[in-house]
Amino acid sequence: MVSAIRSLVLVLLLILSSAAARAQSPGSRTYFNQDIFVAQGQQIHNATCIFCSVQVEGDLTGRVLVLFGNLNVTGRVAGRATVIGGNAVVDSQARVDGNTLVIGGNAVYETDESLSGNAWVIGGHMSPVGGRSNRIRSAHRVSFSPVLFTVVAAGVFLLLSVLLFPRRRADPA
Repeated sequence: MVSAIRSLVLVLLLILSSAAARAQSPGSRTYFNQDIFVAQGQQIHNATCIFCSVQVEGDLTGRVLVLFGNLNVTGRVAGRATVIGGNAVVDSQARVDGNTLVIGGNAVYETDESLSGNAWVIGGHMSPVGGRSNRIRSAHRVSFSPVLFTVVAAGVFLLLSVLLFPRRRADPA
């Protein structure tokens, strides 16, 4: 039963990625299980990568979405960057102008100027390279560690189970 569900999910992902590839705007890339590389001097609009990684050395004028892979930026991302199930690494000369969201991974950056939008890490750690403790603390940087994330998720699960499945009371006969 579990393998049938996994197979169904994989087929749906393949169908969605092929439909997205046909519907993508000019200059955008959508790949499944094949890495995306934006070379220095090259410019593309959006990048979507499923089960693969994205390396940006040039300019990405839109947004980037990485599912179960890593994002490495040494160039520029003008829009938002979302990484689910992977890590985001932003070089000191690089820049992500939009918001950055990493779920189930870590975000590593070299300077505060590298991430100009809001940055959230859920289920991982956000840290500058070298772990400098004297860095400027920005109000728009939020990191929920795996332990905190697990505790919050367990609490939400318990609360929902209490609300959705009320205890049955014995029938006083």
